[in-house]
Amino acid sequence: MSLRRSVFALCLAALALPACGSVDADEPAYEQGDRGATVRNGVVLNGVVLNGVVLNGVVLNGVVLNGVVLNGSALSGATADGKKSYFGDGFIGAVFQGLLAGGGTTPVYIDDARVVGDVWTYTASFLDPATNARLPLCGVDAAGAPIEAIGLVGRWDYREGVPGGGSHVDDPSAFTFACRNAALGKCVDLGYKPWASVNGTSLKNHHQACTRMLRADYCGDGRSFTVDGTPINLYDNLGIQKDTLAFPFEAEWVPSGARFIASGDNQRFRQLGGTPPECYSKKVSSTAGQLSHFSDGTLLMNEYQK
Repeated sequence: MSLRRSVFALCLAALALPACGSVDADEPAYEQGDRGATVRNGVVLNGVVLNGVVLNGVVLNGVVLNGVVLNGSALSGATADGKKSYFGDGFIGAVFQGLLAGGGTTPVYIDDARVVGDVWTYTASFLDPATNARLPLCGVDAAGAPIEAIGLVGRWDYREGVPGGGSHVDDPSAFTFACRNAALGKCVDLGYKPWASVNGTSLKNHHQACTRMLRADYCGDGRSFTVDGTPINLYDNLGIQKDTLAFPFEAEWVPSGARFIASGDNQRFRQLGGTPPECYSKKVSSTAGQLSHFSDGTLLMNEYQK
């Protein structure tokens, strides 16, 4: 399914990425599915790709807020006179502007907010420029309830098959609304919060490596080779996710994609049809999966079950 449709370039201090299936941060194995339109870092809904949201000119109850930023995953800001400040669920009712890639903007609304653990999540909607209908930003779940999003600082490069595709872009003027049913949001739920750190180690690169792993972006160029419904077991060297299952090993991951991929009898890749990507032969290694690789650059390792 192609992502080459209308594109939202939402700018500010928070962006978002969608993923399919469910994620349990305490359970390393889950049904992953990030193929097709929902594979990307931006929200894809009814032909619209949401890349970011503008933080300047945010309106709440008819008042324009200044200095809107993300503190971790929580939105914060104040009135122009500084007499009143807003944080977290104080942004319910706020209206942001989403920027369309082809020019123009569309409103993005904060409909609800809550804390899940230590992460702020937002229920948002946007005005579909094609139909002029207000739609849930991240779609709805099986029960028809809007899917929540998590604010992430910066934006992502949504190109495919080119250097830098699928990469995080440091942009203090933009934030991403990461849908919790998509790769960016799933990786936060798995414990890789890009604003946080563990024992002095920032999790920003772990989050990027996680998005590559979920999408089977072996080459680190934005292309996804995953197969929907594939059970994944992932683990790291920080104790966030542990290896608790005996699935066959697949690959080691860094922010730029797969570092090493299993060879020989364990050689595995998720692409339908069994045809590996062009970079595959350069990454195959008989030593893939050695825990010592955590000390010289590998951030995540994963196994999967066909």
